[in-house]
Amino acid sequence: MLDKSQGNLKFPSQRDYEAWVNTQEWYQTIQLKNGIWTRGKVRTDKRIAELERLDFQGKSVVDIGCNSGQYSLLAKRMGASRVIGLDIDPLRIKQARILSANEELDIEFKEAGIEQLRELGQFDIVVCIAVLTEIENVLGGLRLLRDATSGQAIIEMGIAKPVMYLSSNRQWWHPDPGVSRLGRIGEMRRHKHAGWVMYPTLELIRDIFDSDFSVTCLGRGLRYSTLHVVRR
Repeated sequence: MLDKSQGNLKFPSQRDYEAWVNTQEWYQTIQLKNGIWTRGKVRTDKRIAELERLDFQGKSVVDIGCNSGQYSLLAKRMGASRVIGLDIDPLRIKQARILSANEELDIEFKEAGIEQLRELGQFDIVVCIAVLTEIENVLGGLRLLRDATSGQAIIEMGIAKPVMYLSSNRQWWHPDPGVSRLGRIGEMRRHKHAGWVMYPTLELIRDIFDSDFSVTCLGRGLRYSTLHVVRR
């Protein structure tokens, strides 16, 4: 039973907390205090290792597509001053709020998508894991991340890696064909949930973030490629 004096989020005992954790359906395997683990379908050790390399101390952090709050909890434990987690799934947000209350970590979780990011201002660290490749407006999402990043960002997303670029424009050899080179460097792929989505190339992503940022590909992540973006 939850303690109503704590907004229905705090369990009166560790045993009650652990019992609740064990009755929940989880996507991620999350390490909690006192040796408790959520029984998730996916272990995210590789992502955790990448995030642990960042200096969260005193930083503001937004975690987009936070699921049940694993990376938000990590950021707060590592000393972040302010952490906001966003997700469109109300169940995951409820789980995240209960976890943060019982882990005694002050984190703000919002039932919201990446589109609401512009309302929140800028953050020292932006975390966006496996979100962009599952929305229709990938390029718009990248621009939202750019505008929200005052320091650095960790982004896991699908990237196109064509061996060569070909144009369907018959005048491609003309000095001024009227077709941007950047307009041709991406791939459309079908996603089982999101329909057809765009996989931009690293060149196009760098163009969107422009010269104010450096964009480095860290290699294959858990599901997609991992990018490290740093404002110069």
